Amino acid sequence: MLPLKYDIKSNYDVRLPNPNKRYDVFGSGKSFVTYEQSRPPEEQLPYTPWMVDLLQEAAVCEQQQRDGEQQRAVASEEMKESYQRLYKLVRIMRKTLDATFPETPTKAKGWGFKVKQSTANILLPQTPEEHLNVTDAYIAKELSRPEEERFTSPNLNEVINMRNAVAEKLALRDAGQNQREVAIVRANAIAAELFDHLQGAASYLLNFRYKNKITPELQNWGYDVVTRRSTTPNGDDKTTDNGSTNGAATNGSTTNGATTNGSSEGSLDTMTNDLLNG
Repeated sequence: MLPLKYDIKSNYDVRLPNPNKRYDVFGSGKSFVTYEQSRPPEEQLPYTPWMVDLLQEAAVCEQQQRDGEQQRAVASEEMKESYQRLYKLVRIMRKTLDATFPETPTKAKGWGFKVKQSTANILLPQTPEEHLNVTDAYIAKELSRPEEERFTSPNLNEVINMRNAVAEKLALRDAGQNQREVAIVRANAIAAELFDHLQGAASYLLNFRYKNKITPELQNWGYDVVTRRSTTPNGDDKTTDNGSTNGAATNGSTTNGATTNGSSEGSLDTMTNDLLNG
């Protein structure tokens, strides 16, 4: 941590977006870049090109997240009918094995089923993945036997077709879910980096443009500048003209980063907080 304080007697505080809420960080970054790009290139801050690149990558990640979620949802929905049929076929398999091996149910293990040792009951799979595992073993066992010895119920060709249909949609569902999760992880990392740049740019502005004085002009770059609380000689809070009190913004958020809804925010602290508290 690098504690920095600016203009501790100022009437203003500068509040940064909540670093744990990437959409807030992205929103602040977009406001910053929009204003910067409206200025002459020679006046733009050195942070601006980095922020532009990060926001462009963030947009790609957000699209990948949406695409992955859509793929997951569509594949999951399309899998339902095939899975329901495979679910019924697996139960027919179990009935066939029960009837074939009434006194030796453990033989059902050769067709992929698990058998409960204490009761000798053939157990049914529960999840789509478990149904596929049982079905794969069942198909492999049946194909290894002479055709005339194979079970006629359920129909083996239907079992193979339903297995393939479920496996295809399950793979698409999992791929979509994975794409979504990877995109979120990367977007969070981008937000963290962008937050650091927002802090650095605020420090740069204060150092080189405003002579270390807090000013509402920082709002041009998307920063939230709020009126600080002041304290009377007897220690009571004195409300300022805008209705906020010393250290509290009008939305109920205090300058130590704690808000009334339980979320935390970053702060370019002019009194007690750290500039680089991420």
